[in-house]
Amino acid sequence: MNSRERGAGERGAVNIKTVVIIFFLLCTTFLMMKLVPVYVEQRKIIYDVEELARIAAVRNFKDDKITAELSKICGTYELPEGSVSFLRRDGQSVMIAINYTRAVDLLVTTYSWKVDHPVVGKEL
Repeated sequence: MNSRERGAGERGAVNIKTVVIIFFLLCTTFLMMKLVPVYVEQRKIIYDVEELARIAAVRNFKDDKITAELSKICGTYELPEGSVSFLRRDGQSVMIAINYTRAVDLLVTTYSWKVDHPVVGKEL
C-alpha cells in the first residue's frame, strides 16, 4: 500500500487546529475593522483639542473664543453638544474635558466606546 492509496480516503479532511486558528483570525480581523476607526477618531479628537488648549493658553484666548472653537470641533467629528467642554482657566493653563460615547455594532451586541479625557494646555 503506497501513500497515494492511503491518503485517498482523507481528501478534504482538515485539521481541527487549522479550523480554530482560521476562526480566531477572522474574529480578530472583524474586531479590528470595527474598533480601529473608532480609536483613530478618538486620537484625532484628542490631538485637535490638545492643540486648541495649547494655542489658547499661549495666545490667551477669551473663554468665548475657546467655546466657539470647541463647537467647531464637535461639528467636525459629529459629536453631541457638550461632549467637549471648556472647564476653566487657571493662570496660564486652559482645562478642557472630552466626554463622549460611541456605539460600536459587533453583530451580537453593541459595545459602548467611552472616552473620558481631560486636557490641560499650558504656556511654554
